[in-house]
Amino acid sequence: MFEKIEIYLNANAEYAWIFILFFAFLESFILSGVIVSSAILFSVCILIYNTDLMPITAIVPVAIIGAHAGDMFGFMFGKTIGPQIMSTKVVAKRKKTIARAQKFLDKTGSYTVILGRFIPAIRPIVPFLLGISDLKIVRFYVADVIACICWGLALGFLVTGVGSVLG
Repeated sequence: MFEKIEIYLNANAEYAWIFILFFAFLESFILSGVIVSSAILFSVCILIYNTDLMPITAIVPVAIIGAHAGDMFGFMFGKTIGPQIMSTKVVAKRKKTIARAQKFLDKTGSYTVILGRFIPAIRPIVPFLLGISDLKIVRFYVADVIACICWGLALGFLVTGVGSVLG
């Protein structure tokens, strides 16, 4: 699969930014992030950087925007679908555990956003769970912008570092 992406990008360099935006969104959104690995985004970014399709100063902002969009969609998905999920029988059986988790998220919501952005295994789940909790959208938005900027800068350093080794 990755070879096909490489061939396509080499033939259509003007669409490189769309691939970064797309994979950054996919790895952040709850429905796709559980399946789409952040390693795919990382590999695409290294490919684009090493083949000089985009400079790192363009790769990082596009990845930040895609990740932030995925997080916001996940948060809003949690706000919209969350109450229906919370009223199911499966969740009702775990009411005490869920109440403890919600209390924790209400207390540490902003910090959870920042921490969750750097842990790939929970990255797509955190915005969804925070959407279910009582965290206000403005508080989530600000924390997520900060988290995505920090994550994007780290991605840039990793892409240039690993890209120069593989280059």
